Amino acid sequence: MSLDPRLGRRAFLRAGGMSAALLAVSRLRLPAAAAQVEASGALRVLGPRHARILAAVADRLTLTGDPGMPRFGETAGLQTIDTALQQLPPDVPVQLSYALVLFEYGPPLFIGKLATFTSLEPEWQDLYLTGWATSRFHTRRIAFQALKNLAMLGYYSQDATWSGIHYAGPWVLRPRRSLPET
Repeated sequence: MSLDPRLGRRAFLRAGGMSAALLAVSRLRLPAAAAQVEASGALRVLGPRHARILAAVADRLTLTGDPGMPRFGETAGLQTIDTALQQLPPDVPVQLSYALVLFEYGPPLFIGKLATFTSLEPEWQDLYLTGWATSRFHTRRIAFQALKNLAMLGYYSQDATWSGIHYAGPWVLRPRRSLPET
C-alpha cells in the first residue's frame, strides 16, 4: 500500500542509487552569480525546515567520534547536497521533502516518543535511525538509504574531511568545472 502515488519504491530506488552520480555532480561549481548565492549560504532547493531536518540527520549519520573530524554543520555539506539536488528531476526533491517530514514527525509512531527527530536526545536519535535502517518496511529502508547517501555525499566531498580518512585528494589536480547557466 502506498500513501502517495508520487512517493513510490522505484522513486526512492532511483534517488538512492544515484549517490555516485551525485558525488560527481557535487564537485561541479555553479556560474559566478550562483556561486555568490552558494557562498552566502543560501539554499536553492531545500527550504529552511527541510534543511534543518536534513542537517540534523546528516550530523548523526556522519558523527565519527574523532575530535579531529569536523561536524557536519561545520562543513559546506548542506550546500553540496543542495547543489546536487538542483541537477535532479524536480520530482526527486519533492519526494525527499516528503521523506524528511515523515522522518521528522515519525518518532511517536515508530519509537513511541512524543517528540520530533530534531528534539530527541542523541541516544534516541541513534535508536530511531537504526529503526529506519533495519525496518521491515522496504520504503522506509530505502528512504533511510537515500538520506544516508545524501549525508555521506555532503560530508565526505568536503576537503576538510579528507585528512581524517587518510585521503590526500586527487592525484591529478583538475580545475573545477562550472555548470552552464540555465
